[in-house]
Amino acid sequence: MTAPVVPRRARVVELFLSRAYLASLPIGQKLALGFGAMIGLTLIVVALGYLASSRATREIVRTNDLYLPAALKAAEAQADVLRMLASTRGYLALGDPEFLASYRAQSAEVRVSLAELQGLSASFDADDRALLATITQEFAAWEALPPQRMFDLRADQMAREPAYRTLSTDGIKAGGTVLLAMQRLIDLQAALPPSTETIAQLRTMARFQGTFAAMLSGLRGYVTTRNRIFRSEYESNRDVSALEWQALTSRDARGRLTADQRALLDEIAAQRTLFLSYPAEMFTQLEGERWREDLYMFSQQALPIGERMTDSLQLLTDRQQSRLQRALDGGRSGLESANRQTLLTGLLALLLGSALAWVIAAQISRPVHQLTAAATRIGAGDLAARAPVGAHDEVGELATTFNGMAQQIQQNVVQIRREKRRADDLLGVVIPIGVQLSAEHDFDRLLELMLVEAKTFCGARAGSIFLATDDELRCVILRDDAHDRRVGGTSGAAVDVAPITLHPAAGVPDAHGAVVYAAVHGLTVNLPDATPSGLPGDGYDASLIVPLKSSTGEVRGILQLHDPIDPERGIIGRFDASLQQMMESFSSLAVAALDAYRREQALRQEIRQLTIVIDENKRRQEVDQIVDSDFFQSLQSRGRSLRMRRAGGSAGGSADDPPAGGA
Repeated sequence: MTAPVVPRRARVVELFLSRAYLASLPIGQKLALGFGAMIGLTLIVVALGYLASSRATREIVRTNDLYLPAALKAAEAQADVLRMLASTRGYLALGDPEFLASYRAQSAEVRVSLAELQGLSASFDADDRALLATITQEFAAWEALPPQRMFDLRADQMAREPAYRTLSTDGIKAGGTVLLAMQRLIDLQAALPPSTETIAQLRTMARFQGTFAAMLSGLRGYVTTRNRIFRSEYESNRDVSALEWQALTSRDARGRLTADQRALLDEIAAQRTLFLSYPAEMFTQLEGERWREDLYMFSQQALPIGERMTDSLQLLTDRQQSRLQRALDGGRSGLESANRQTLLTGLLALLLGSALAWVIAAQISRPVHQLTAAATRIGAGDLAARAPVGAHDEVGELATTFNGMAQQIQQNVVQIRREKRRADDLLGVVIPIGVQLSAEHDFDRLLELMLVEAKTFCGARAGSIFLATDDELRCVILRDDAHDRRVGGTSGAAVDVAPITLHPAAGVPDAHGAVVYAAVHGLTVNLPDATPSGLPGDGYDASLIVPLKSSTGEVRGILQLHDPIDPERGIIGRFDASLQQMMESFSSLAVAALDAYRREQALRQEIRQLTIVIDENKRRQEVDQIVDSDFFQSLQSRGRSLRMRRAGGSAGGSADDPPAGGA
């Protein structure tokens, strides 16, 4: 039976939608395919929506072209008028030139905004055109006002403040005359012969002068600030000054004045009376509404015009916005009808697009979920988990990279566990070895214990310890398991390793550069592939040279370890960073034990020397006691007499020697 023939177009569509075909595509092409389909469907929806909403859009555009610019420009003109008024008020209140510049800029903007509204007035109705004409007339009245007159008054305090003008001219003149004449009167009084009356009168003059000056100061403060505190100060000083004036002009006091003083006093009285006539007028001016002419002109003439312009512009703005809102409501109704049509076509496109998106997303998300599951297993502790690599796209490459990373993590965890086990081993070694080192009193065994424990912990095949002198390093113990060599320590074999010079002569090759460097600089040298010799004729794959430093940083020697054996693989490895750090810590412990041994030996030597000195002193004291005793003195006296008799017998024997037994 013949198989049914599938049309070519159907085969192409089936191949295009097959899972194998989609899996073979990169993510970029998958996304391009999905987005291309969505864009196509979106273009269809947009085209249908455009056709349905074009009529409503044309109505809205026409509305925006007619009513929106007018509403915006009316609101802008209103804001410009408000800013112009605010700048005027700010300059009059503070006098800051920045407000004056702002006023001029805002005034120009109001003029431009009104001109633009005139250009848009063709679309206005009769009421709006009449309202715009009223606003234009008000602005013309504002410009006819001459605001510059207010600004000039603001810049001239004497012109803008009548009370200040009265004080600065007539008031200061009369008050200053009083104070100057009073000073001359005081000088004349001081020139008189001193007496009780003249000194008392001089005090009265000085008190009047002080209270009058304080009264003038308080009046000046009140006029310039309108602060009621200064007025109270003026009035209190005025009353005190009046009392002092009565005392100064009394009949008795006046009778004690000279003719020149009485003439000055009359002049002072006239000027004082004139001065006291001004404050009432100044207080009336200060407490009236015209205490500042510039502010009065602004509030009575300029501000009403500005408020009428603002209200008219607000009314024009409201009317234009209301007309705009009605037009927009009509356009919104048309758009809602178009939206319903677009919604129906959009739902259909959404269904088709969702089906295609689900197929493509499954091709992308499934590998990602598998990759996430593998990551979750690794996070749970299954380091052997791997992500399947199915597709050949970017997710497949990511899975391959992830598997490599997981492999590296697994290796790192193994390494971390090895380091932890090594640290635990070090803890189990450091405490016992510290006790053994501190308890060991045999120097050779102490050195051997240090080297053997370091070799055992690192798994090193060979090692040695060099102790430093002034200019060289001397090998004191060597253990080489690879060559079965044991010298120094408790082995009984003499050390046959030549000393290493710390400061070789210039031009002489240094075969022990790494060892010398570690000793001179006090730094650990880790050589993965080297032969730091220190041991004659022996080559090693890896070496660790650790300086034995005291707590003060002085290098006491060198600890060398060679060829560590990897306990897991059984081959020669390397001294890694953690092992190096542990050996540096071990070296500190070893140096501490070594220093303790040396201090103990030095103390023992000092004790022995002290014992010898004590024994010598004791014997000397015993001899002195014997020599000073009565028995020894008696023996000494008998010896001297015996020697004298022997000497006398020898002299007489030449004539008649006694027999030998006679002695």
